[in-house]
Amino acid sequence: MKATKLTALLMAAVMMMGGAACEHNKKGVPPADAKADFSAPDPVPVPEGGWTDETLKDVIYINDKNFDLPCTVDDLGDGFEIEPDKEADKELEDKGSASYDLDYYGYNVGYIIKMEKDTISSIYFESGTFQFSSDVREDYPYVPFSINGVTIGMPFSEAKEIIGEEYIDEEDKISLRTEHFWIVIRSCDDKTKSIQVYKKLKESNQGE
Repeated sequence: MKATKLTALLMAAVMMMGGAACEHNKKGVPPADAKADFSAPDPVPVPEGGWTDETLKDVIYINDKNFDLPCTVDDLGDGFEIEPDKEADKELEDKGSASYDLDYYGYNVGYIIKMEKDTISSIYFESGTFQFSSDVREDYPYVPFSINGVTIGMPFSEAKEIIGEEYIDEEDKISLRTEHFWIVIRSCDDKTKSIQVYKKLKESNQGE
């Protein structure tokens, strides 16, 4: 029963992000303060037997430090802010989850999902104006976030090789699922266009 509810919640998060995505990335040119010198760690070979929660956590980085979910805004590091949103606050209070715009030095780079007041359960970076459109913004800043070296804007052919051919769900989509992680990477014109990371809490944490 819990697994069914968690799956439904994750799918709702996907729809919220995709449906609202056409409204973001409208804040102008990339900020001068953006961390353009961020260097994603070198990728490691796909683990024998495939990715697991543990091996994925070791290769997800933000702002030069290891990244995991759930987290707080402070865990994202310098430059990241969540835009205030009273409607989302009410939805969070009423429904237990809500999406918020995520900014990097004032430039909108995607969304997060909150499950509690200060807890981020999912994060979504999007360099286009709509999740399934072919529009990729050339002025999207270099965001210091990577999964095994995969970053927004890198050639998608490289991303597929880094993550593993067995995780290619469609020609332009990588879907990587472990016990608790769900990572979706999309492309446009052989460029990595979006990276979405969802994570459900372990059963032992439910209801605590």
